Amino acid sequence: MEKLMVFIDAEYVVQKIKDFKSGRKTIRRTDINWDNILKWIVARRNLIRCYYYSAEFSKAENPQTYQEQYEYLKHIKRSIPYFDVKLGRLVHVGKEWVQKGLDIKIALDIYSKAATNQYDTAAIISGDSDFAEVIIEVKERYGKHVELYTFDYAIHEALKLAPDKHIVIRRDLGRKNQFWRI
Repeated sequence: MEKLMVFIDAEYVVQKIKDFKSGRKTIRRTDINWDNILKWIVARRNLIRCYYYSAEFSKAENPQTYQEQYEYLKHIKRSIPYFDVKLGRLVHVGKEWVQKGLDIKIALDIYSKAATNQYDTAAIISGDSDFAEVIIEVKERYGKHVELYTFDYAIHEALKLAPDKHIVIRRDLGRKNQFWRI
């Protein structure tokens, strides 16, 4: 049976799903049904592990937001089998918070797990063109299959061409499969 690993760029997914409006209601992070997204991607394959990459909120800056994130991540990790959370950091850049270290964590995991033959197929949920090179490398060097899941067609050409399959998750598909609570 095909061994599958899923690599989720969580902030990309959260932002793209937030862009989908359900009537007048805005979709929040806690409305996302990660389990349904995974079931749809996995289908009849053997899920080895799913990695969820996000940035950890600052406990010092906002203890309440930190605690809410901690409880949320603890809940999804406990409720979804084979689900691991990997956190990067947030840093102040000007007036905004910026994620640091996540793209490299994702790329390293995609590559190192291919090198150690932990999966046959990598399913990557991201729209970041930085992943094009690692996708090409694991395909060519290790013969792995790579599926890319995005929420729109407007991604960099290099990223579109890199995977074996590019699947666009449209709003109607997400609603049909209950990827978020309405």
